[in-house]
Amino acid sequence: MRPQGSLDSERHRRSRFAFRPFVTIGWLLVVATAFALGYFLAGYDVERTLARIQALQTERDTFSEALAAERDTRVRLERSHLIDREARRVVQSQLAELQGERLQLAKQVAYLRGLLHVDGKGVVEVKEFVLTKRGEEGDFDYQFTVNQLIPDFERSVGTAEVSLVVRDRSDDRKTVALADLPGSTDGRHDMAFDHFQSFSGTIRLPADVEAREVIVDIRPANDNLLPSSEAFVWRSGEGSAMTLPPVAEINVGDF
Repeated sequence: MRPQGSLDSERHRRSRFAFRPFVTIGWLLVVATAFALGYFLAGYDVERTLARIQALQTERDTFSEALAAERDTRVRLERSHLIDREARRVVQSQLAELQGERLQLAKQVAYLRGLLHVDGKGVVEVKEFVLTKRGEEGDFDYQFTVNQLIPDFERSVGTAEVSLVVRDRSDDRKTVALADLPGSTDGRHDMAFDHFQSFSGTIRLPADVEAREVIVDIRPANDNLLPSSEAFVWRSGEGSAMTLPPVAEINVGDF
């Protein structure tokens, strides 16, 4: 028969060995739980990473589109610059041609002046016609200067008559004297000068009349001058003086 102490020691050893499987199972559960939690967290991080990657790809695509648009804009600007340079070249070429034509016309004018001087008759030229709009609607002031084209010519005497080419409500185009427009000066100016002379007057247009041209007729008092007529395109500024451009055709001689 075993002693009591030996029996207790053996029971204690057996109970300790019997408890070990439960400890092992507990640790396995802890490890499994940690593994599952790590897997879950790893999956969550993967989803966040994929979302971030997608956002970066979207941002990259946006920057790519902006870069492509910037390149297109630069190409258009470069093409526009080339077009502007070509346009400037064309304009410069046209200006050169116009200057050449101007010189040719100057030679023709000098030739005509020589012929007129040989004929012994002078020609009065309307230097410029300036129109200024007044405060009232349809009221205008005008001023123009005449001079003798032939150098060293004797005194030029006659009248300078101002008239208008107008269009009324019926779209009829006709020439009217300033004397026929109420509120206007009569448009007849006595002319007597050696070199040049300036004239001025007023024009009042009725509300239903549209002016198209201003005509200045030079009517000599004697045979030493040729009659002439010059026309100017009607243009009116807002309160500022405007020099009217001449119409290309100038009539000299009987008319």
